[in-house]
Amino acid sequence: MPLADRALVVGINRYPGITNLTGPENDANDFFAWVTHPDGGGVDPKNAKLLRSSDFPAAALARDEKPAQEQINDFFTDIDEAAIANNNEGTGSGLRAGRRLWLFFAGHGFAQSLENSGVFMANATLKRIFNVAAARWADRLHEGGWFDEVLLFQDACRNRISAASLTEPFLATRLASIGQTRRRFYAFAAKDQKLSKEIPFPDGKTRGVFAATLLEGLKGAARDPASKAITARSLKTYLQDNMKNHLPAADKTNPEIAQEPDVRDFDAFEILAAPTLPGSANSPVIDRYPVVITTAAAGMNVTVQDGALQTIQTSNPAPQVLSITLPRGLYRVIVTGAGEQLLSVTGPGPGAQGAYDVRF
Repeated sequence: MPLADRALVVGINRYPGITNLTGPENDANDFFAWVTHPDGGGVDPKNAKLLRSSDFPAAALARDEKPAQEQINDFFTDIDEAAIANNNEGTGSGLRAGRRLWLFFAGHGFAQSLENSGVFMANATLKRIFNVAAARWADRLHEGGWFDEVLLFQDACRNRISAASLTEPFLATRLASIGQTRRRFYAFAAKDQKLSKEIPFPDGKTRGVFAATLLEGLKGAARDPASKAITARSLKTYLQDNMKNHLPAADKTNPEIAQEPDVRDFDAFEILAAPTLPGSANSPVIDRYPVVITTAAAGMNVTVQDGALQTIQTSNPAPQVLSITLPRGLYRVIVTGAGEQLLSVTGPGPGAQGAYDVRF
């Protein structure tokens, strides 16, 4: 019997001891919906845990705010107990808890050093650094072979607080079984001493720029042009090339704000397989949004390219008003003889019926 995939998704908006945020819960909701969808990450909802500020009543004191380490620890305890149960049931899995683990954290964060960072728990203050060291947890579970694959995504700032201590994983270190093939992929919204950014999107929701770009990629925009699969390499490239495109113009020249994520593609592997025929059980979850391209006259040549400058649609001759649909992502619309425009599709557009209006 194949071992289950698992997921931990955390979004913290309420920080009474620091400052509140707006986007993490939206990001967590979006990621959880995708990772538990049969055509997305495919994790059975019973094996996925979603932790948000709104899941708990607001506390009178910062020290009592949740989610806190206790709730995080419960998830990792469940993982360890699943590994023990799998071993006792004679599955031949060694001490494996599952095939793949997805970890997603959105909230306030900090950097202890160049390579080490953490995410503040809801009960943290700037003097009481309650935190989860997400990368250390990912490393511990990878090195010990609890999972064959560990994917970590962290949408949080990495302000330097060198005196802060990261909370070490409580599971004892161990060695993976001989012969177990293990892979990792980690992506962080910001590099050392950089700030991550949350902004309002056209659908009225505030999201983290990194998290929004990540979901664009996972929903199909990061597919390798040749294989059509989403690989560690293609997802890294998509995140690095496209995250900055969601930033407001003023933020693009601000040296304190992360322009690209910190991505660590330790291993070459396929994160999501190439899609099968549309409508099949394995087709990807890709939301598409209407785009209306209006030219000066009918009969012109209209070309649409994706963020990798690959032509995805051409119309020659095109009607004066060309209506198409596109998934989230960055595009270049070219009208021969009239110029070109960049188009960022981030969700429902600002025009009628959620359309994006592109005029030449």
